[in-house]
Amino acid sequence: MFEFFLAIPLFLLSVVITGGVLRMAIHAHFFAVPTDRSSHKSPTPVGGGVAIVFVYILGLWAVWSLHMVQGLESLALGVGAVVAMIGLADDKRHVDFRVRLLVQFAAVTGALALAGPLPHITILGLNVENAALLFIFFSLTLLWMTNLYNFMDGIDGFAGLQACFVSLAAAGFLVSSHDYGLALLCIFVFAGATGFLVWNWSPARIFMGDVGSGFLGFVLGLIAVISIAHGSMNLWSWALLMGCFITDATWTLLRRVLSGERWYEAHCSHAYQIAAKRLRNHERVTIGLLLINALWLLPLAVLTTKHPEYGVYFTAVGLLPLVGLALWLGAGKISP
Repeated sequence: MFEFFLAIPLFLLSVVITGGVLRMAIHAHFFAVPTDRSSHKSPTPVGGGVAIVFVYILGLWAVWSLHMVQGLESLALGVGAVVAMIGLADDKRHVDFRVRLLVQFAAVTGALALAGPLPHITILGLNVENAALLFIFFSLTLLWMTNLYNFMDGIDGFAGLQACFVSLAAAGFLVSSHDYGLALLCIFVFAGATGFLVWNWSPARIFMGDVGSGFLGFVLGLIAVISIAHGSMNLWSWALLMGCFITDATWTLLRRVLSGERWYEAHCSHAYQIAAKRLRNHERVTIGLLLINALWLLPLAVLTTKHPEYGVYFTAVGLLPLVGLALWLGAGKISP
């Protein structure tokens, strides 16, 4: 389809915008200053996620104008701009986590209400059809996706590469299911994230910031919900594609909560952060993420599309070793 070639100019636009944001951030002294809880050693410009957001909104407008996504669904997919704005505000001046959660929750519930009827889910033979339970489940899941992506944005290229992989892999699944509107939107996410990654690859010249990380978690999560409702992808495929982020963030948060720590405060006890410290190299950890995604999780995600009745088992096979890896690295453990 000719529309997919729009990704090329959008990629170039993302490269240009990120470079522009970098210059503006330096001029305005808009830096992420390292602390003892950071994975970086020197102040680095922040806010590069603005390019990803801009390219996505432009791509969403293109998909809507081509009548490839329905009206209310396009409005729901545009709600991500609200998450981006509260993220940008937090980048510029710290916003209380309760205010952020409130804004994010409003965005989540508004987007799900606009997206239309939520898909039924079946887990171990149990079919959940109750509308209220489904709304609670997907609201909490989407809210967690928004925040876990933010938690996982801590070393060079990590969150950007994950967005590239997930969006490109999802686009492939969606094309095979003839869901071209969502597939094209995923390609635009890929274009924006790849353009940003040009500047963010180790050693990073600019960081994504909350404006990009929370936005990516929200948008990818919402595309997942809509694709499940369309029947073009299933819950298990998405869980596997996002498996590295889901397991690390969830295990780390759970362990910190059980240890009585302030889970909402910054820290450097995620598995990927510990690995980067041990290896003294961000690039190796980021490449390791790509290898796990491509060689382990993606084949299992393909199997869930061919045998969805066994999806929960394929997902368990894929994610349990990642939980074991996080446990071995000591993710969430209180630092001395």
